[in-house]
Amino acid sequence: MIEIKNIRKVFNAGKTNEFAAIDGVSLQVDSDRITVFKGPSGSGKTTLLSILGCMVRPTSGRIEVNGREITSLPEQFLAEIRRSGFGFIFQQYNLIRGMTALENVMIPSYPTGERRSSLKKRAVELLDLFNVSHKAGSRVEELSGGEAQRVTIARALMNNPRFVIADEPTAHLDTKLSREFMDIMLGLKTEGKTILIASHDPVVCDSIAVDRLVGMRDGRITTVDDRR
Repeated sequence: MIEIKNIRKVFNAGKTNEFAAIDGVSLQVDSDRITVFKGPSGSGKTTLLSILGCMVRPTSGRIEVNGREITSLPEQFLAEIRRSGFGFIFQQYNLIRGMTALENVMIPSYPTGERRSSLKKRAVELLDLFNVSHKAGSRVEELSGGEAQRVTIARALMNNPRFVIADEPTAHLDTKLSREFMDIMLGLKTEGKTILIASHDPVVCDSIAVDRLVGMRDGRITTVDDRR
């Protein structure tokens, strides 16, 4: 479970262009559920997702992950929490060009010091799980959009994270692939993952897989729709 209390995130503080991207948000994200943050561009959903994923520090407020207060932890400890507890799926995939799909999937586990043979075995199993093991040796620039997305999901799961964070994951996918993505997310939920998604895609927001839809505008939560 992740809980945030009265979170604010201010950019350019003290300057004429000061801007509050998140303005006094409190929310509890329950475990084993899919929560989608919906809102127009500039609503703050991506910033809030980054805070929930421990990628961005809030200007003020409090964050607890599984009952542990982490707001003021030094960066080295936050990095370990991100590495072991979170898997990230980005809008632009953020795969490293010039490297193979397999090498990209293995990257999150390199800092752990685990043997390469063990990492490779797990990465191949993940690629196989998402039906792209035949692309393991292909450079990522040779992949289709759907294949790149599946490789990105495999990479996010490399360290067996408790939480999966996805920022506009279907922005570059067609309707069919977007639905397939949500089917994959539903499968991960049934395996005990807690999934947080920022999206304005109707395929995502209207999916039967979603447990909670959180509406946002101007850095604030406007609606919370608990579907189950």
